Amino acid sequence: MCIPVKGYNRAIIYDILRKDYFFVPNEYYTILNTDDFIPFLKIKDTDERQELVNFLIQEEIIFELSDPDQRKRFTPLDRNLHTPNQFSNLVVHANIDHNFFDFIAEEYLMNISIIAPELDANLLKIVEKINTLETDGIYLYIENFNAELFQEYCEAFSAHQLIFSVNFFGTSTTAKTELISNIYYNFFEESFADYKSKLTIDKLDINGEHFFEAYNYHSYYFGKIYIDAAGHIKNGLNNSASYGNIQCMSKAQFLNTISSSAFLELGNIKKSDTLVCKDCEFRYMCVDSRVPIKGDEKWYHETECRYNPFMSKWDDEPGYLNLSNAGITISASGCEINKKKLKQEFKKAWSV
Repeated sequence: MCIPVKGYNRAIIYDILRKDYFFVPNEYYTILNTDDFIPFLKIKDTDERQELVNFLIQEEIIFELSDPDQRKRFTPLDRNLHTPNQFSNLVVHANIDHNFFDFIAEEYLMNISIIAPELDANLLKIVEKINTLETDGIYLYIENFNAELFQEYCEAFSAHQLIFSVNFFGTSTTAKTELISNIYYNFFEESFADYKSKLTIDKLDINGEHFFEAYNYHSYYFGKIYIDAAGHIKNGLNNSASYGNIQCMSKAQFLNTISSSAFLELGNIKKSDTLVCKDCEFRYMCVDSRVPIKGDEKWYHETECRYNPFMSKWDDEPGYLNLSNAGITISASGCEINKKKLKQEFKKAWSV
């Protein structure tokens, strides 16, 4: 399952099944973006055409049919998202009132994430409570790593089959990931505060479920409920807007709150309706936790992403410029591009 996605400067072929991607020039996008036979003859240069065909066959992105009638066996890809539940992800803190889980006892959640300041007995009690719920997996985020307790808690966590990963922050260990008793232990030097607010290239994820979610909805806010450390109901970790407090609610009030149009609004935002994101070739593989703001015609962000699609550069790459320095102005009224300046800066950045 390979899907071409056009960006401002270049396109990407998303290889959904193999979780990989390949850059191609934008002029090939219109040729490859079809549910029919690919019209390679639109490329007039014979050598260029053959080079592209050879590349696509070598990477097993395309294949040849011996009989044109075999085309009837291939139906167009349905890009709609089919999900049985309105919500799939719950994020809570380890200090949450255990009575809250009675609110969601009858709900199915794909995964539940727990944020804890450290490894302690209270965290294990939360995990034990979640084990009684209908969920596929538990993700733990530990803000302060204590190496002395690591082995002890590895043994304790191994008794809980629902735990998929444990993520530690502020670590100095050279290890990045360890698989112990079928649980992934990930170690990050950065703080949890930095991690949750920044998109980095290692957070890009290609899979069918993610692609179709990002294609139809907001890949971070769709299906997500976040209960902060004080009990406030929010859409995500970086959103300051609260929709009430679970300590002052009944189960019925909570379910009505998370089903309201106001709560669901951010989750229904598409990348195609968001400035800068709509021009980004990575838009269907990223998870962007920045809070969108509604503009005159499109949504936009006050803070910049770490990737500039107009320069095709990440902020840690040589030649990177932020939007303003590249000649791009983003505001509620829209996106203004100084094409002359952008062309100059782009050429300068990529001529090295």
